[in-house]
Amino acid sequence: MYDDGYNDADKEFDWSEMARTFWFRSTTVLKRSWWVFLVTISAGVGIQTYLQLKKEPVYSSHAKMIVDGRISNLEGASYVEEYSNFFGTQIDLMQSGMVQARARARVKALFPEYPSCHVNLVITQSQNASIFNLSAFGVEGKYTQAFLDALMHEYLTFKRERRSQTTESTFLSIMEKVLEYREEIERLELQKVKFQKENNIIFLQEQGSSAGTYLASLNDQQARIKTELRRLQQLNVDNLGDDLTKEQSAVLESLLGGPEHAYVQAKRAVDKLMAERDEYGIYMRPKHPKIIELNRAIEREQNLLKILRRQTVQQLKDRKQSLAAELKNLNEVVKEWETKALKYSSLLADFERINSRLANTKALHDRLSASIESLDISLNIDQDTVSVLQSASEPMLPRDNKVQEILKGLLVGFVAGVAILFMLALMDNRLISVDDVTSRFEQPVMGVIPQQQQVDGNVELLHAYDERLIFAESCRNIRSSLLFMDSEGPPPQCILITSSVPSEGKSTLATNLSITLAFAYSKTLLIDVDLRRGRLHHILGKRNAPGVAELVQDSSLTPNDVIQKTDLEGLDFISCGDYPARPGELIMSQRFERIIEDLRSQYDYIIFDSPPVLATDDTPSFAKRVDAILFLIRSNYTQHRQVKASMDILELRGSRLRGFILNFVNNREPSHYYYKYRDYYAYQAGNGDKQRANATVKG
Repeated sequence: MYDDGYNDADKEFDWSEMARTFWFRSTTVLKRSWWVFLVTISAGVGIQTYLQLKKEPVYSSHAKMIVDGRISNLEGASYVEEYSNFFGTQIDLMQSGMVQARARARVKALFPEYPSCHVNLVITQSQNASIFNLSAFGVEGKYTQAFLDALMHEYLTFKRERRSQTTESTFLSIMEKVLEYREEIERLELQKVKFQKENNIIFLQEQGSSAGTYLASLNDQQARIKTELRRLQQLNVDNLGDDLTKEQSAVLESLLGGPEHAYVQAKRAVDKLMAERDEYGIYMRPKHPKIIELNRAIEREQNLLKILRRQTVQQLKDRKQSLAAELKNLNEVVKEWETKALKYSSLLADFERINSRLANTKALHDRLSASIESLDISLNIDQDTVSVLQSASEPMLPRDNKVQEILKGLLVGFVAGVAILFMLALMDNRLISVDDVTSRFEQPVMGVIPQQQQVDGNVELLHAYDERLIFAESCRNIRSSLLFMDSEGPPPQCILITSSVPSEGKSTLATNLSITLAFAYSKTLLIDVDLRRGRLHHILGKRNAPGVAELVQDSSLTPNDVIQKTDLEGLDFISCGDYPARPGELIMSQRFERIIEDLRSQYDYIIFDSPPVLATDDTPSFAKRVDAILFLIRSNYTQHRQVKASMDILELRGSRLRGFILNFVNNREPSHYYYKYRDYYAYQAGNGDKQRANATVKG
């Protein structure tokens, strides 16, 4: 079975790795934007300190109100305790603008000498008790106390007025309805008397009962006649022959009144004689006197049966006509009596309807009359369910903890800083790790360069026995990626190093990559094609002119005139030269293209250090002349949109980069693996000279 090298445990999500990545990103954002905390915390503490200094002293006064119960005036004015959940409504009523406005007007009328101020109210319900706790806060102590007393007074007054208005309105509404019902009762009673005068109720009841009984008997008679007619139609007497089926014989006997009828007896006599003849025929000959006598008797009975059948059929036909005439007459009688019964029933229903409406109206009238009596009683009863338990206390200044308030400002500033940093982290699209690059782009990451200490803004170049082992191995890893880039063909010879924006370390990478290629005994040429701000000659400590600019402009010069030898065997260098006025035209010229073709035959590898893609048009125009493009990304510096825009420009010009190199990577970044095996790369001392460990990859 094929094994892909992974088991289920490898495919599970690594939460610890995610946590380390999240922590690294958080510390990175914090290091870059630490000043946000300084600003937000300073602002929070400053604002809170300013508010505390400007804050006027606030007096407080406290009072209590108790819920006693309520009066129920619809059940005989009985007193019952109230435990329903109405406290929220009462608190909202006390805090309403209308009640507070009335309280302010009362204080102004009673205590005009008190200077007014804004008063904050806090009203709560005591736990497990029907008590309101009222607290008032204001900058004027006496006014605050008076306002709290006035608020309780106006709240009770408003409830009393509202209850009085409601009771009076209810009383008038019910009274008006009672009068309407009285008029309706009088009208219905007059209608009942009038109906009784016009109609004899007892006669109607008796006639309705007798009409119903007689109509029921007529319906029974009608059903009986219809049944008999249906049986005659089933027998089909008009076409009745000599031979009858068993079913026809049974129907005929039932219509003739049973076995006593002459036709039925004659038919049975014939059947009996024929059965007797059949019995004698078993052991007697047909000429036997007994058989002859039986045949004569059967013939006589059959002749009699024919006569009786004709008489019976005629009787049935006459019976059918008689029943049809009787049914027609009976239908007319039933219809006449149905009309009479319907008339009697309709009159009785009208009378019952009048009585029912009269009874319902009297019941409603009596119920509303009882309600009026209950309301009349309740008008003279004090129904206040809430009363003052404790008047407003003397105003006092609460203990003010300024340190606590300032600490709140510090906490708010800290939370605001965290929120701002979180938003900055969400909006920040800088590329930090290999995972960031591989998740956003299709091209592979061909190498990772760890962050190195800089001297005067430059990173020291590699040398033969460099003690920066992790850095050296990173550069060798890039070299190996280049050598094995195309598994089915030769490795690329002309390699362009570029990036999206300046200060990403292109020149340093191009130089160190050239050095590692020279370490591998490959003849390498490093060319600075940044004709605007080239600085490779500073890094290598060489002269700048003549360089690429002079070589292209002066046809008398040859590549050997501008090639400079370096201290490392196998590595040559061509500087950018004096910065020309139009560098883009020079590197795009046919002469420079021919020069590159000539140099291909002299060197194993040619490394070009080019300007940033987004800075000039030089690199996109020159990129088609090389075999491979390595794109440099500076960790925690280059933004995703910058790399995406650079790739779009290169693809638009027909160039396609072969891979990314991630530079300046923090060795504490979770996905960076070199630092985990630091001891494996260590030098070992021996005989006073530095020797590389057995595990070190040789140049």
